[in-house]
Amino acid sequence: MKGTIMKKIKLGTKTYNLELTLNNLKDFGMLPSKVEDNTAKLAELIAALRLGDAFTLCEVLEKLLAKDGLTSEEIEELVSKDKNLDTLFDDLVDFFSTAPLTKRMMKKILPTLDNSLKEMDAKLGQ
Repeated sequence: MKGTIMKKIKLGTKTYNLELTLNNLKDFGMLPSKVEDNTAKLAELIAALRLGDAFTLCEVLEKLLAKDGLTSEEIEELVSKDKNLDTLFDDLVDFFSTAPLTKRMMKKILPTLDNSLKEMDAKLGQ
């Protein structure tokens, strides 16, 4: 089952179409009839992206760009050389927020995550 192309991202010198399918969700560990588990997994993934975790960024890109034939090593190299990583992190969060398969879950996840990140910033004095 094909998803809808929701976003284009630039990685290195190429532009890629991001597409979210049910198979992608399974790749992220989400399963049918596991709503709480699926929500927790998506929340953890989005939190890691919002915090700027490079390992999560590479993992997400590997799963979403598998259709383009990029290897893990190629993605890691492209990410390590990318000068606009902040934009890439934001683009991926936006992608999950607008993709039909995750949009409703994201509406529930983001407010709670935003509050948690604000509390973390306050504790760290930022």
